Amino acid sequence: MEQAFSIWSSVIMAQLKTPRYLDQEYSYPCERYHRTLDDLRVKIKQSEVFPRGQAVEVQVTVDILCLLEDVQGSMHLLKQEETIKERVSYNDFNQTLERQDSLHFVINIKDISCDGGLSRGEIRVRLLIEYNLIATREQVVRLWTGEQGELSQQSLNQLFERLEEEVTRLTGENRELHRKIYFYQRDISSMKRSIRKLEKRNAGLLKEVKYREQESEELRQSLQEKEARIYRLQHYSGSWSNSNEADEPLKELPTAESGLGVRIKRLFLNNLS
Repeated sequence: MEQAFSIWSSVIMAQLKTPRYLDQEYSYPCERYHRTLDDLRVKIKQSEVFPRGQAVEVQVTVDILCLLEDVQGSMHLLKQEETIKERVSYNDFNQTLERQDSLHFVINIKDISCDGGLSRGEIRVRLLIEYNLIATREQVVRLWTGEQGELSQQSLNQLFERLEEEVTRLTGENRELHRKIYFYQRDISSMKRSIRKLEKRNAGLLKEVKYREQESEELRQSLQEKEARIYRLQHYSGSWSNSNEADEPLKELPTAESGLGVRIKRLFLNNLS
């Protein structure tokens, strides 16, 4: 005589017929002038699915990271959080779903890409997220036993096939998550190295700027001293030289007149006679 026993298990009811895409564009004004958008990264922060009547609402929250370079060569990191929403009808699933069913929806994000640029003081970012939805339900699964108290071969095969499918799906999802985590960690490490290099570069530039400012201040002071000397020479040296030159001929005038003047008078008288 066959017997049956039951287990409580999560059962896949349906999934989307085809993957869907979230395509969204954003623009952010720059508080200061930046020359280039050096790097752009998007990280998924949270993904949720909420029932909405005969549809579900998908909400994906992302962090947008922009690495910007200003005209002085300094780097600035801009972080912006955005939430993308989309409604998906039950008709888009490959199996019929009823509202009264106690369904649980799982979002599987397959790929995320982004591109952007800097134009006229605005950062423009476009996101493209590919995802799939799986509808599951917790229910009782009955397993039948044969007359000898053993599970029937057919029930065991069905159970093993279902378990293998679930393990394969979870393994694929875990592999994809590990791949994304690896790339995120690599990108973060690359950004950290870039930021450290830029901090060293900025420190050297600041040191050079301080040296140039000090040198410019010294040159400015030297120029002011030279201009002051030129001004004094132009306005005061003439009066000093004129007074000295006027005094010297007065002292030598009697001597010159007593010697040279007498000789001229004698020559003049001799020519007359």
